This record gives sequence, structure tokens and C-alpha cells, in this order.
Amino acid sequence: MDELSYKDLSENELDALKDIYISSRVNNMTESDLRKFVKEIIIDQIKGTVGNAEEKEAWEEIKEHFSEDLSKKILEVKEKCNKNRKVEQKSPEEIEFDRRLGLLKQQQEDQSNKDMW
Repeated sequence: MDELSYKDLSENELDALKDIYISSRVNNMTESDLRKFVKEIIIDQIKGTVGNAEEKEAWEEIKEHFSEDLSKKILEVKEKCNKNRKVEQKSPEEIEFDRRLGLLKQQQEDQSNKDMW
């Protein structure tokens, strides 16, 4: 017997089979699987933008999603990126100094906590 192919079905039949497949696939997924799948789709849709038109479309989706909180989110991102940029620009000596300063502060806090009790 020859193997069946999508070419053996009419356009309507193939569409109906696709609908059955989609329903079956979604119904057999766990909530975790669904979340993972949706996340992958959104990542492709938003981060996989190419060109101005797609970037503009992604921007509109982001604006609609965050609505009134968009400005707050943009400020958070700018602060985070600027903080990361400053860390990246530090010399190894500055990074070591900051690390030691942090350890010294931690020791002082530990010592003051011991004195209290």
C-alpha cells in the first residue's frame, strides 16, 4: 500500500486535519509545555525582528502590553543598561577595589551585629 500524502487530500480536508492536529497537540501539552511553547513564539516574534517595519510592529505590541507602565519600564531598562555599562568600563583595579570595599563593609556590619548582642 502506498503511503498517504498531503496531496491525497483536498484543501478543505487538509485544513480539517490541521485543525484536529492543532487541537490534539495543545490538549496533550502540560501547562509548563504550553508556557515554554508560547515563550518561544513570542521570543521569535519580538526579538527576531528584521527591518524597520517588524521593529515598529514589535514596538507597538510592547507599548500596548505595558500601556501606562511603559515609561517606567523604559527607565528601568535604561538604568540597568547604564549600570551594566559602568561596570564594564571599570578597570580590573577598580573592580578589585570595589570588591574589597564591599568585604570591608560586610565585616563592619558583622562586627556591629556582634557588639549588639
